[in-house]
Amino acid sequence: MTVVDYIIVFVLGFLVSFMLTPAVIKLARKIGVVDKPNARKVHTESKPRLGGLSIYGGFIFAAFYSAIFVGVSLPWSIVIGATIIVITGFLDDKFELSPIVKLTGQLVAALVVLLNGIQIKVITIPFIAGDIQISWIVAFVVSLVWIIGITNAVNLIDGLDGLASGVSIIAFSAIFTMALIIGNTMVALLALAVMGSTLAFLYFNFHPSKIFMGDTGSLLLGYLLAVGSLIGLKQVTFVTLIIPIIILGVPITDTLIAIIRRKLNNQAIMAPDKNHLHHRLLAVGFTHRKAVLFIYAIATYFAISAISFYKANLLGSSIIFLALLIVIQLLIEKLSLINNSYRPLLTLIRKIRVFFGSIPQRRT
Repeated sequence: MTVVDYIIVFVLGFLVSFMLTPAVIKLARKIGVVDKPNARKVHTESKPRLGGLSIYGGFIFAAFYSAIFVGVSLPWSIVIGATIIVITGFLDDKFELSPIVKLTGQLVAALVVLLNGIQIKVITIPFIAGDIQISWIVAFVVSLVWIIGITNAVNLIDGLDGLASGVSIIAFSAIFTMALIIGNTMVALLALAVMGSTLAFLYFNFHPSKIFMGDTGSLLLGYLLAVGSLIGLKQVTFVTLIIPIIILGVPITDTLIAIIRRKLNNQAIMAPDKNHLHHRLLAVGFTHRKAVLFIYAIATYFAISAISFYKANLLGSSIIFLALLIVIQLLIEKLSLINNSYRPLLTLIRKIRVFFGSIPQRRT
């Protein structure tokens, strides 16, 4: 493998996706796959929503080039699984599938890679001698939940122009960096193929967008993020197990908060609302672009933290993890992501300020 090989894979993914997107825009309009505005959505005009086809085309082309000319092939199960996900997303964008049917497609795609052996199997915990072998059923269930969870997490944050595509590019950048550090060429090439194709699509998708990625794209990106992170986790340490969670911190956090919020408000977990992170940023006065760029900054912070977490010692890792938790908690409270009354950390900070403000100052 040379630097030129990496560059070619990235550029091919970019060029194919870039050339495909105008054709996909025409196709989506021709067959009536457009996203119409409603009370829950931010956009105010109908737009085509099959952008995931462009990302898929660029990714597949770059992956085949890598297999034929570089000699590094993705497992066949990933390509098949990605194809199943794209078909599921396409059908949902066109016909608005029921949640059960859409979940079935995701389960089939996940099973394809899991039955091919791509799952967590061994965990090494620091300070404890030996490896912990995970039973096949536990490994299977945890890996299945991971794939389905991340796939849908990216789907949930796809609410603003360029949001899901940009956050995914940042996450794949971190996965690419980690793959280089640990020497996993296959994961590095997978990440570059997706980064190139998604970056090209982002040109058309950033505000004001010409096309949405739709479920065709958001499900695909979530699926590839989940599977890509699993490839290098067949044998992991307790610390490195946390890294993909940090890398995907934005979609995971937003999804978990949504679940908690809906449970506290006695709503169905799958019930849609306008209280996701991007919605709340708009509500407090952010413009469309500033909200997206702010979330990009958060995603970048998570990505850098994940890489630093891997390289740090135990104390450094603990400090990084604690800082992440504080940032997440402050975002939850400042933006009222759960509800207006949930502010334990801000209340504590205010009490500390009052306490220190009440201490008489010594006169000199």
